[in-house]
Amino acid sequence: MKRLLVLVAVVAAVAGLTGVAFAGDYHVGSTLICSDCHVMHGSMAHNYPESAFPATPIGPDAPYATLLRNDVNDLCLGCHNGVAWAPDVFGNGTAPPTGGRLAGALNADPGHKVNDTGYEVTDGHTLWTTNSAPGGTWANATDGLECADCHSAHGSANYRNMRSSTRSTNIFYNKTVTYTIGTPDPTKDVLERSARGYGYGNVDFYEPSQTASAYGAWCKSCHTDFHGSSSDLNMVVTAGGDFKRHPTADANFSSSMLTNWSGKTNRVKVMSSDGTWDGTNTTMTPSCFSCHKGHGNKNGFGLIFMTGTGTLGEEGDDSGGYRDLCRQCHTQGNLPAGNPPLP
Repeated sequence: MKRLLVLVAVVAAVAGLTGVAFAGDYHVGSTLICSDCHVMHGSMAHNYPESAFPATPIGPDAPYATLLRNDVNDLCLGCHNGVAWAPDVFGNGTAPPTGGRLAGALNADPGHKVNDTGYEVTDGHTLWTTNSAPGGTWANATDGLECADCHSAHGSANYRNMRSSTRSTNIFYNKTVTYTIGTPDPTKDVLERSARGYGYGNVDFYEPSQTASAYGAWCKSCHTDFHGSSSDLNMVVTAGGDFKRHPTADANFSSSMLTNWSGKTNRVKVMSSDGTWDGTNTTMTPSCFSCHKGHGNKNGFGLIFMTGTGTLGEEGDDSGGYRDLCRQCHTQGNLPAGNPPLP
């Protein structure tokens, strides 16, 4: 028995070291606490000492499959909605960081959870929805969209523990989204300036490949038709012809677009090949996160309405709408004062 216990301890230690080596956020290595999410017998009379946080409540229909404390979404929201010790990802945030949460906020399908004021099912990713993903055919027809359809609860090598493997719900994520914490590394896809920092200003995006976006390829796993480069036939009318969908890769700024974008105080996020996001790099390229909040916000489709001035929040900076977002990069319509409108 002693040998068995020693073996288990060694395996656990190695697993912990492996986790620390490839990931720096929560639910991995030493921060992967089994009792945060699982309970042996579907009941509990005391807290566990391993976690620094209060125990996640056990749902009313316990026991649950795979020894979970609750249904997947309710379990995740037990920590990730309205508490002080974990990122608040649903509706109005609890003390959101300056500039708002980079990913914004999820909403819920009616009948499962009441949405906070201003959040609608058309404004981002909707938990429990059984609808197919826009631009694709994927749907979780049995349980509806779950947090674990996009994030790995046991950690992954991906930024934000985004999934890199197939679940039983038939998603196949075809790209790893690499990241670095603190130390700039243009060979990675994402720079987290500090670990577990979820604010808009804490994250920037590199461009290891000038013809691809790892983030865009990951989103494409569900939203198939909406993502690609300027050479992909789902993005252009004919090979080498005009765009029919906005590319999520290799759409580099022109000099006028770069001047327009860099001249603003508040800017949407873009990819940079060399780690400069000050408007001096003409290879900077927009991708999914340039226009959308990953979880959503109070704008339709989770769009970011940004004029370039004003108070920065999760919806943008107090701007008027879609046109302001487009004009972050595009110069059409930016007429000098007194000029008549174009015909």
